[in-house]
Amino acid sequence: MNVKRFIGRNARDAMAKVRAAWGDDAVVLSNRATHSGVEIMAMPGMPRHSQFGPELEADSQPPSQPAPQASDAMSTLSFERFVRERQQRWTKEEAPAPVPAAAPVARQPQARPFEVPARRAPVEPGRFAAAELQKEMGLVATDTAPTVSDPMPSAATMPASDPPPALGEAVMSELRALRTMINTELSGLSWFDSARRSPLHTRLMRLLIGNGFSPALARHLLKRLPDGDEARGERWLREVITRNLHCVGKDSIVERGGVFALVGPTGVGKTTTTAKIAAGFALRHGAESVGLVTVDTYRMAASAQLRAFGNILGIPVHTARDASSLLDLLKLHERKKLLLVDTVGLGQRDGRIGELLDALPTGRVERLLVLNACAQAETLEEVARNYGARPGQRCVVSKLDEAVKVGPLVDLLVRHRLLVEGIAAGQRVPEDWSAPHARWLVEKALAEPRPSVFTPDESQLALLFTGAGVAMPGAQAGHA
Repeated sequence: MNVKRFIGRNARDAMAKVRAAWGDDAVVLSNRATHSGVEIMAMPGMPRHSQFGPELEADSQPPSQPAPQASDAMSTLSFERFVRERQQRWTKEEAPAPVPAAAPVARQPQARPFEVPARRAPVEPGRFAAAELQKEMGLVATDTAPTVSDPMPSAATMPASDPPPALGEAVMSELRALRTMINTELSGLSWFDSARRSPLHTRLMRLLIGNGFSPALARHLLKRLPDGDEARGERWLREVITRNLHCVGKDSIVERGGVFALVGPTGVGKTTTTAKIAAGFALRHGAESVGLVTVDTYRMAASAQLRAFGNILGIPVHTARDASSLLDLLKLHERKKLLLVDTVGLGQRDGRIGELLDALPTGRVERLLVLNACAQAETLEEVARNYGARPGQRCVVSKLDEAVKVGPLVDLLVRHRLLVEGIAAGQRVPEDWSAPHARWLVEKALAEPRPSVFTPDESQLALLFTGAGVAMPGAQAGHA
């Protein structure tokens, strides 16, 4: 393949050299402006019979003989007008007839069309790329001419006007990253500006985050913060959280009884909590009014522990080994004022949780979710979600005496609108069981945090609140 460079004072001069060398069938590969004029890369055109078959040989002309009409046009018209008229004439020509399938033409290596970059329109052999050339004349080309050795996508498989899919995806990815970066920077500036103009807002944000509250709930609360001094703002925050933390009153289990199944992960204190509730109810209504059932047949120590508590309280403990036996025991104890079912402990990611919950008859047994106050915020969230916590469901807070921060627990209770039944803060039965008080829990949750390696500084705190558009998971909490 013979590719040659032609340099002229202008485009017309360079095109004249191309035509003088290879005639009207020359193929223009590229053109660009240089310091010495205009440079055109061209190659000789292929014979028409090599592309379209023997039946079209009569229509082809020798490439060495320029058409007289084209010569006249070059001498009398401007170059731009010349190429425009030729392009119009070419579009009016009749399209070549399809090649008969019975007479395939042998492939010739020298007749292989030159593959051009996808950026330029495909060039049909035997024609000048007039429209593309006219477009390129007004630009100062910054890219180098294509080389024959560089394989490019074929014009037949990929239109030149469409960018490659991989390139388009890369550009979109860059644009998305740029948009995210700009939004983050603007949100960060907004945070620092807000911190400068509202020191109270910053201090309360530090208080919430330092005590383990989620950034989502903190933003949700503080965007409703009224104007005022520091004491008034902190008092407002405590009142709002207290009002949204729901605790039972006279309708507690210890007062009214019922049928409850204690559910929760392994080790949260279900068995001990069962004994505490049974002991408190027995002291008020008598041991004969309480029934105890265990379905924890996996751990012998758990059932043995509950039987030991039952012996102390004078309450027999029955074991249900399957759903059918559980239904029989429910019918056996239907005259009891309080029936407690101690279930097997399953981690919040255990796939058998669904089977356990399905085994509890809906409408006859109410679930009592036991939450470990020492658990991480993310762990508490998984427990509530996987054990099917819903607004208004009763729950028990265990191991409150061991918790360093109560903020994650209070945050969960507020967002999911759970009803706190009681608080277990120790191993003693029944002494370490108490009725819940929302204000006391909030005061404990909003205690001034002690400085530690987990306390965020100013810059780290700003990063937590740059995503102002993130919606708060769970229920709406701001009823200020």
